[in-house]
Amino acid sequence: MDELSRSSADLWNEICTWYWRWVDRQDHWTSKGQMQKWCVNGHDDFQAHSAQAVNDQFYDAINSWHKNNRKGNPPRNRSKKWNKICWKSEAIKLKDDGVIRLSCGRGNHPVLIDWPVGKEPVFVEIGWNDGYEVRATYEVETEDRTTGNKVAGVDLGEKHLAAVSTGDGAFLLNGGELRALRHYQNQTKAKLQSKIDDKERGSNRWEKLVKTKNQQLDHIDNKITDLLHKLSRKLIEMLLERGVSTVVIGELKGIRDSVDYGSRMNQRLHQWAHAKFAQMVEYKAKGAGMIVKYVNEEYTSQTCPKCQHRHKPSGRTYDCPECGYSAQRDAVGAYNIRKKYVGTEDSSRLPGVMASPSGVRFHPHLSCSSRSRRKTQSKSDRQPV
Repeated sequence: MDELSRSSADLWNEICTWYWRWVDRQDHWTSKGQMQKWCVNGHDDFQAHSAQAVNDQFYDAINSWHKNNRKGNPPRNRSKKWNKICWKSEAIKLKDDGVIRLSCGRGNHPVLIDWPVGKEPVFVEIGWNDGYEVRATYEVETEDRTTGNKVAGVDLGEKHLAAVSTGDGAFLLNGGELRALRHYQNQTKAKLQSKIDDKERGSNRWEKLVKTKNQQLDHIDNKITDLLHKLSRKLIEMLLERGVSTVVIGELKGIRDSVDYGSRMNQRLHQWAHAKFAQMVEYKAKGAGMIVKYVNEEYTSQTCPKCQHRHKPSGRTYDCPECGYSAQRDAVGAYNIRKKYVGTEDSSRLPGVMASPSGVRFHPHLSCSSRSRRKTQSKSDRQPV
């Protein structure tokens, strides 16, 4: 595995070196196909598809950098000593004795692993995580669990993780627990970094504190990812209960570059995992048989659903200065996102459609029964939580 990991890193460095050499000397952005032909084909250290996967990794990083308007550090001048190794379906074979065979190319010994699952994966990668770690991807057949044909608009937010409008009502998915984890993560990072700065760099105590910091932050990151999975699954179950078959998500591309609300709020926005949560919602929705669409959410939270007047609200409530219409701001955004997809709707239905949205506070350690479908008895129960 050490030899394979070093070979993968050597190929990454070779691709990176030649890519930027052509950019610097000839002002030429080399395509993936050209790099495949010049640097990847004929690489004998491991299987051809594994070499192609390294090329894919590099160009995924380059494309991500370009999509982010070339901000941040591109994959340039980074000398890797180790890199993950990937195998595609053509190089994967599950034997009858329960051992999976990962081909490493002609003349090289394959990687053999006792496989605990009696099903052959379509993609396998091995990377380092305090030891070599195997990750596998399986094909999952889509199960159509939809029971209706409703369209739901989803407005992703930092306070309320998701505001949803289904055409006959709205609800809010609270993100309080996620924000609490982020706050705890920031406190832990600041506390440990302060201790690290007081120690001599490279000393035993310094190295122990750095290791402790990385372990604790990784643990919190895992808890955040787990919570996002649970919240996205909860959201899909609630949509299925309401007969939704099409999910329309507001696209938030570039939102971090266009806002400045001060250091504290900017930190919260830069840690806002909206893209990761949207991706989880998307693949879980598709797995349940739903159709997922994205629309530009520009001005959706500032446009009055009744008179179309554009007004930027200052609080959590949208109050239209033209027609006097009032509703929860995130619910207005979800309604307008849905409206962008389905077209013009009858404004006479607004009082019922835009009633005060029910709030859903999700506790991972409790059952996932939907509170939003219960009949509320008091005014306080009708307020979003």
